[in-house]
Amino acid sequence: MKKLKANISTADYRNSKRKFIQSCAMIGAALTIHPSSIFGASSSELIPKSENQWNPTLPYHCPQWFRDAKFGLWLHWGPQSIPSKGGGWYARHMYMEQKELGNEVWGKDAWNYHRETYGHQSEFGYKDICNLWKAEKFDADQTIIKFKKWGARFVAMIANHHDNYDLFNSSVHGWNTVNVGPKRDILGEFAEAARKHHLKWAATVHTARAQNYFEPSFGSDSDGSKINVPYDGNLKKEDGKGTWWEELDPRQLYASRYDKFESELTQRHLELVTRYQPDILYFDDAQIPSAMVPACEMLYRESLQKNGRIEAIITVKQPQKGTILDFEKGVAEDIQDEYWQTDTTIADDWFLKTNPDGSSVMLHNARSLKELLVDIVSKRGVLLLNIAARPDGTIPQDQLIVMDELGKWIEGNGEAIFDTQPWKIFGEGGLTTGGHFKERRISSTPWAFNVYRFTRDKNNKILYIHIFGDPAGKEIIINSLAEKAGLFTTRITKVTVIGNTAPVKWTNHENGLTIFMPDKLDYTDCNVIRVETTGLL
Repeated sequence: MKKLKANISTADYRNSKRKFIQSCAMIGAALTIHPSSIFGASSSELIPKSENQWNPTLPYHCPQWFRDAKFGLWLHWGPQSIPSKGGGWYARHMYMEQKELGNEVWGKDAWNYHRETYGHQSEFGYKDICNLWKAEKFDADQTIIKFKKWGARFVAMIANHHDNYDLFNSSVHGWNTVNVGPKRDILGEFAEAARKHHLKWAATVHTARAQNYFEPSFGSDSDGSKINVPYDGNLKKEDGKGTWWEELDPRQLYASRYDKFESELTQRHLELVTRYQPDILYFDDAQIPSAMVPACEMLYRESLQKNGRIEAIITVKQPQKGTILDFEKGVAEDIQDEYWQTDTTIADDWFLKTNPDGSSVMLHNARSLKELLVDIVSKRGVLLLNIAARPDGTIPQDQLIVMDELGKWIEGNGEAIFDTQPWKIFGEGGLTTGGHFKERRISSTPWAFNVYRFTRDKNNKILYIHIFGDPAGKEIIINSLAEKAGLFTTRITKVTVIGNTAPVKWTNHENGLTIFMPDKLDYTDCNVIRVETTGLL
């Protein structure tokens, strides 16, 4: 087994879509210690200071509920779901002509699309996109019911994206869903529904980089009839008199020239933690942004006081003490010593973008998601999968079809996923490269029935062998279980295929475990063999 690694250099990370944001080290935690022993400060001392730093003194233990959960579903959703083109950073790229994009090529359609659809950025800017978003068909309760049906053991919702727009009722930040757009506390509804259905939930936070993200909103056209006419990032509060946004300050939204951004960021997220009480804070940053340190401290302190141990989680994109490492659209290459997470999306963009016929641009199908989930779990990981909802809050039919298929597979094979642990090795074949943005997807060559992944039950008596492709009627040899390999030294008492009543013939010999698969199997992309033993050593 290997220690957690991000398998990506700092330089590479800066050049990727998720740019590196420097921060401080994370706090440690203990199981049964008074909060002051860990944090050394009372709640009143969590007011933002010029520099917020962690001083970890004790190890953080990943909560058991997360170790067992394995699979979560996420609603990465907001005003940037409204434009049907323009990529996932629409709020930034709508202000950038193609020649200004550099390596941010995923935004190549945004500027022209915005001009053709909404008009000039001086007259209709991102603030106006926010006001278009109504989420009129969003039903948090029904969304959670679907997520649970599909196998989710925890759920997640965006609290804010790089667009600096809060999906919760912030008393500090006027640009939120209660004041602008839906006129509803979207995150509050989601959190309430998650608790109603007994699911842990995550608030995902992406807004620390808003000042850089919105710098193009202060620009203007470089040529044409409106050359040098300033975009709406240059507007001030007083310019809103008589408009729909009267009493709101565009500088607060567009952040780049707003001197209260950092201090308000701290207060916004303290409020997020204390009022909404998420179980997980997910940061779309290499490490915890310094302005978020008080909120993270509060999250862990309140969890410790409530539970006698820290049951909360913080995720970041590079290793940091007291956090869970998250790979964006990527995986670990081997079994890790600590638990980790992959976050990815079913559609190609995080916010829904569509083909000309209105269908989703898909990154995954049920086959690739099965491969991804099993690979992750076999290496001590957890998968968080985004569902790309329409602006109105409904889920497109093409995504429903994929998730229904995946959900049925999880329902049938969940014993080999949930509450399991890795075995001595993660599997055979199908080697993957570890790191961010290196996941399997629809375009990946499907794994065949010579690729296996292993998990085991907590009692250490059942070995699950996940076999990919369609091995119906085939003779399968698991070489890792050969006596000469030295990994499998126990006695087998029974071999079955989960969900299949046909008897399974098998022999265990010097070359491995040979299994004669039934002629008919439930799945053509992933079946699970249940190997019962006298005890896995």
